[in-house]
Amino acid sequence: MKNINSIYSLRKMLIVAMGVLMVASCAKVNEQDPFSSIDPKDVYNNPKRIENAAIGMYNALQNAEFLGGRALIYIDQRGNDANVSSYFGQIPTFNMLSNNATALAAWTGGYRTIYEANNFLYNLQKNENVIGADAAKPYYAEAKFIRSLVYYYLVNIYAQTYVFTADASHAGVPLITAPPPQTGAEAFDPIHRVARNTVKQVYDFIIKDLKEAEADLPDEWGSDYFDRARATKAAANGLLSRVYLTMGDYANSNTYADRVIASPRGYDLTADPYTSFNKENYTNSVEIIFNVGMNSGDNPNTNNAIGQHYSPYGRADITVNQAYLNLPNFRDNDLRKGEDMIIRSGSNAYTGKFAMTPFESWVPVMRYAEILLNKAEALARLDAGVSTPAIDILNTIRNRSSADSLFPATKGALIDSILTERRIELAFEGFGMIDFLRTKRNIPARGSTQPEQDWDGQFTPWPIPFQETQANTNLKQNPGYN
Repeated sequence: MKNINSIYSLRKMLIVAMGVLMVASCAKVNEQDPFSSIDPKDVYNNPKRIENAAIGMYNALQNAEFLGGRALIYIDQRGNDANVSSYFGQIPTFNMLSNNATALAAWTGGYRTIYEANNFLYNLQKNENVIGADAAKPYYAEAKFIRSLVYYYLVNIYAQTYVFTADASHAGVPLITAPPPQTGAEAFDPIHRVARNTVKQVYDFIIKDLKEAEADLPDEWGSDYFDRARATKAAANGLLSRVYLTMGDYANSNTYADRVIASPRGYDLTADPYTSFNKENYTNSVEIIFNVGMNSGDNPNTNNAIGQHYSPYGRADITVNQAYLNLPNFRDNDLRKGEDMIIRSGSNAYTGKFAMTPFESWVPVMRYAEILLNKAEALARLDAGVSTPAIDILNTIRNRSSADSLFPATKGALIDSILTERRIELAFEGFGMIDFLRTKRNIPARGSTQPEQDWDGQFTPWPIPFQETQANTNLKQNPGYN
């Protein structure tokens, strides 16, 4: 299989695609007449350029303020397994103001990626005849997967969790579905000043996008790199499993976890927990379902690379909370406490997941371990008694790390063990705050800098950026931030 890092960097490969999505050109001057911009029909005019435009959406997914790594950090800074980092100001201490610059940057970064996906969908539809409807299907599917992935993180950062109200009728985030403005003048059209949709509407939209995407995505792309850094059927099914778990729809979460497990890709746990975080295995790990592929050219020596903050060899802003190391059933013989996974530096401990790649860590979005834990939790909650299959899955995860097997005697104890196992296994991968809130558990205190936070507290969601509410009066602020 081709190793894309030995052929070209993702960023270099996407130069043409970036030009497409920004309606600007990167073509050689001697190949065309002088111009100030390119009409999309001149870029979506052959199969190769359309494919480049599709790949360009993954460049948009690398947005430095959002899924280039920051979105995962924000969620885990509001969990309990990483220590409060002063670098992130008010985020981990739940005292943000509506004019917080990070809240604006993340909002803009997320919606910028959605804009790119919408723009691709709009232009591909206009030029579909170039490649035909059948050839266009997987490209539409990729755009829908990317859009739904970003919406999932946006709605979990800027709105209360799905189960905050019985019918999820509380305010979510705006669903942008209209064709993106093609000129500066169009950007001021009132159609683009949308209000917030309810959380239920956002989740319904995500589910619709993902189901349509799953139907047309391939099982694999025939490239070791793309099979892990480009949307696939398993990635769509896995995200559906996660979405339904967040909603408390355990039957559907289990169903879509099973689809990933049955994938012809043959996903499995790696021999040890560090393997999928070793740079050498990014393109061959049997556990990676979907990551945002990065390299040193994407975040060269910046403050935005996820490894910069977590690595003792980078900025080293984020250390491991002692509460994480003291979790129940997380003993010293567990490989997830080994020298590859926990890096000691003086009195501080750092996660090893990003330690050796401060500038080029792939952003871990979905691993097979998560899918197994989704299924285990779903089974444990659905079974009237103590689910033996859930216990088996729990111990499969633990045994991979040489951890002792567990045999909880009650349904409640089993669910607690699985939730703890999620913290141990998925720490620092963007699950912290979401897992607490969806299960209606308060976020524990971290010393005097971050008191215990009510799962349904007013300041659990971020504020809608002040600049956005001023520019769009239809955009209502979260309670407490006015």
